[in-house]
Formats: sequence, structure tokens, C-alpha cells
Amino acid sequence: MELSDRVSTGIPKLDKMLGGGLLRGRTYLITGETGVGKTILSLQFLLEGLRNGERCIYVSLDERIDGVLRGALSLGWNFWDYVDQGLFFPFEFRLFTSDLKRFGKESKAFVDAIEKIAHGRKISRIVLDPISALAMGAKEEFIVREYLREIINMMEERIGATTMLTCDIPTGSNRLSRFGFEEFLSSGVIVLGIVRLRGKLLKTIYVRKMRWSKADSAIYIFEIRPIEGIVIRESLSEQLDKSLIEM
Repeated sequence: MELSDRVSTGIPKLDKMLGGGLLRGRTYLITGETGVGKTILSLQFLLEGLRNGERCIYVSLDERIDGVLRGALSLGWNFWDYVDQGLFFPFEFRLFTSDLKRFGKESKAFVDAIEKIAHGRKISRIVLDPISALAMGAKEEFIVREYLREIINMMEERIGATTMLTCDIPTGSNRLSRFGFEEFLSSGVIVLGIVRLRGKLLKTIYVRKMRWSKADSAIYIFEIRPIEGIVIRESLSEQLDKSLIEM
């Protein structure tokens, strides 16, 4: 795989874990419980592109854009500058459950809306945050699955951007996604979590799946720092060994 076929996540250690970064033009799932850092990881991915002069789209599916970008400011990330430069396109999208069946039959309406945001300009990176909000409360699994599958396929074919989907899973669940099939639609899955060790809560990250690439599947500890964002440290097993020695 050529280096030019790879896209950096903006997190050097994660790029290494992924075998050199994300495959350009493919779709990836960032999954985990609420509050583990999925949105931060996705914004860091966009920020890496923006700093390189790429055009990026962020679609918020359950939170106001102002709230998301104010949160980014607390890390020292000013996305408004990139909005002014015409590189960053933040967008809110709401889909009511009652509309899901109708949109499922013509899911290109969602992709059309994303294309209109860019006004015909080339888009390199897209984040949909969280993808689970698109189908929350739907009773027919087939409709949800087909709707999400068609969106992913059309985005890859028509836009060609490297895309991150975030997905919330219930606390304590062993599932990788909200509905149980989002991971099969993605070219890779990155899982964020929390473990308790000697009275402390540690954030963890690992690569659960990476198509067409040899990935490091070890579980690592990470921190969220101002300016730097997500910083991946040692493996969880190394941290456990340290704790045993200290005891």
C-alpha cells in the first residue's frame, strides 16, 4: 500500500497502530461509551486535514454546532478560523424516526445535502457524529441497515472523502455498535473505552478491525490534553505490569 493512499488521523501513534493511517476514501467507525472522546478524536482527524489546506465537513446529528465548536475551543482548537477560510463546513442534520422509512427509500437525499454544503468543491474528510442518531428509535432493523449502507456507499462513490462515523454504545455493553451492524459497513473500527485500575479511570483505545492493512490490535492508554488532543501512551498491559510492581 502506497503512503499516498493513506490519510493521517492527526494522532501519530494511532496512525502507526493502523498500519500507516486510514485508507483514503474509505469509511471508519469510532465507537465507545458516551464521554470517552469519540468526538474529540473525529475533530482531531478533521483538524489534521484543515491544517494541510484540505476541505472538511462535520455533520452533527444530535448536538448544536455551536456547542461542539465551543468545546473544541476549550482544547485550543479554533475551527471558526477555518470556516472563515472556506475550508471547514459544519452542518446540523436532524432526521425524525417517522421520516426514516421515507428517507431509507431515497437515502441519496442525505448525501445530496452533504454535497450541497461543499458547493461543488472537493471534500477530503467528513465526520458524521454520531451515526446512531440517524436511526434511533427505529423498529425495523432492515430499514436502518439499508439506509446506513446506502449512505456509506454513495458517500464513497460520489464524494470520495475519507469518512469517520462515531457511534455510541450503552455503558457496559460488549457490542461494537448501537445496532450491531455498523461495524460491518466500515473499513475499520477503532474502539474507545474506560477501565478502572487502582481506583483510577483510564481511557483506552484499540483497533478492532482494519481491512487491507496489518494493524496493531493491542489496547493502549490515552490522555486528552489541551492543544495536543488525544495522546496515546503505553499499552494497557504495560500499565498493569507497572501497577503490580508498585504493589
